[in-house]
Amino acid sequence: MNRFSFHLSPTTTDMQRMTQRLSSLRSVALISVLLPLLAGCAGTPAIDTTKPVDPLEVMRLVEQRNQKVIALRGYGKISVESTEFSGGGSIQVIVLKPDSLQLEITGPFGVTVARGLVTDQSFQFYDGMNNTVSEGATTAQNLRRVLRFPIAFADILEILTGTLGFGAVPGDVAPKGMLSDGAYVLTWESEGQTLEYTVDLGTLAVRRFARRNEEGELLEEILFRDFREKSGIALPQIVSITRPMDEESLSIAFDRMTVNDLPVTFSFSYPKSARRISL
Repeated sequence: MNRFSFHLSPTTTDMQRMTQRLSSLRSVALISVLLPLLAGCAGTPAIDTTKPVDPLEVMRLVEQRNQKVIALRGYGKISVESTEFSGGGSIQVIVLKPDSLQLEITGPFGVTVARGLVTDQSFQFYDGMNNTVSEGATTAQNLRRVLRFPIAFADILEILTGTLGFGAVPGDVAPKGMLSDGAYVLTWESEGQTLEYTVDLGTLAVRRFARRNEEGELLEEILFRDFREKSGIALPQIVSITRPMDEESLSIAFDRMTVNDLPVTFSFSYPKSARRISL
């Protein structure tokens, strides 16, 4: 018995139809993948504002978002204005939450103005202008030596990483909450002061903090601006602190930033000729 094999070659028309069909299937598959992504990028608020908003739930979501930022490395410009100091330069920061910070501030021509390695316990600071190395405990006063600006260690970590939380609020006072211009504003009143946090509904980040006295005068304002997505998290590229009553202000504008690039390594060096000071 003879066996015959038939090899059917598709015609040009058949090939065109097959190609069109495959192209259609690919398009459908691509659309099915992209639609959820596009929906997630459409600016849908993370908090449902069609129902009554619970202030405590907003606080929980903000803290949950803040916990996603573990480490940050940033490069940019710093500007400080106060009654004691006025100036600026380039800044490099490395942060590992919750307890480590390395920073270096350089002036014109790359001259080191200040270099610091700070943890929640210890403080090391090289003053390039006076060629001295200071060591001691981590306090707001010692941090002022580096930043030329008084600030608590926990606060500077949150401000640099754009993860301001609610550590300053009184635990025995319930917050008031209200929707305002696409944001949710949380307010506390205690001991003659008002604390106000403005939370972005889309990013769940605090974009403004304000502290006022009994007369309503602004004592302190912290602003977070120019949010951009870094490793899936929207982070501010510009942060600023203003204290009008004390005539103090500090601003940092990041040019480059990486987030959660682990592991993080720290180093601290200074010239052998530097004079050591114990604080």
